[in-house]
Amino acid sequence: MGKVYISAYEENGASLWALFYEERGKRKALTEDFKPISFATEAEAKIRLDAIEAERRSEDAAIPFTPEEAKAYAESHRWKFATTYAKTAPHEYLMKKWLDDEDRRRFERLVQAIRTYSVVGYFYGHPNNYLILGEQYYWHMFYPDNMAVDLINRTTTDQLEYRDGAYHYRKKENTYRKTGFNEYNMTE
Repeated sequence: MGKVYISAYEENGASLWALFYEERGKRKALTEDFKPISFATEAEAKIRLDAIEAERRSEDAAIPFTPEEAKAYAESHRWKFATTYAKTAPHEYLMKKWLDDEDRRRFERLVQAIRTYSVVGYFYGHPNNYLILGEQYYWHMFYPDNMAVDLINRTTTDQLEYRDGAYHYRKKENTYRKTGFNEYNMTE
């Protein structure tokens, strides 16, 4: 998927600097909380890009959890239900920014475990790498090459079916039921 890079752009007659990446041949602005990451100067943009690349180097250096360690780590956290996808692709997610510094290093180990022990799977024809741990499977989206993963998704294995030599997401009726504020449990 290319790399995050710095580029100038014009907005309301002002020259600004932002972080961009290429996806499927199109230039896209890197966003944070759904807003483009932009700066008044190129030097400010460079500081942010350096921080992004340092975080990726830290992730690349992380020693992957064993599958057993990965499962224990994942089970030790509260995951947020993705309400936007409740009917179409029910799942939960964990964001790196919610974690303290020490736990961020363990998050990076989970990312490396996904990269090391995953199997190929498809979500509506798009390839993913799924780490199957017991009754859950975990994945992260694809990121620019010099950017660390900041979000890991998971759902139950009953959302997958194995066919044609790979796992495929199985479109299914919503199997989540709400049990409290921002808390969901699986039901049959």
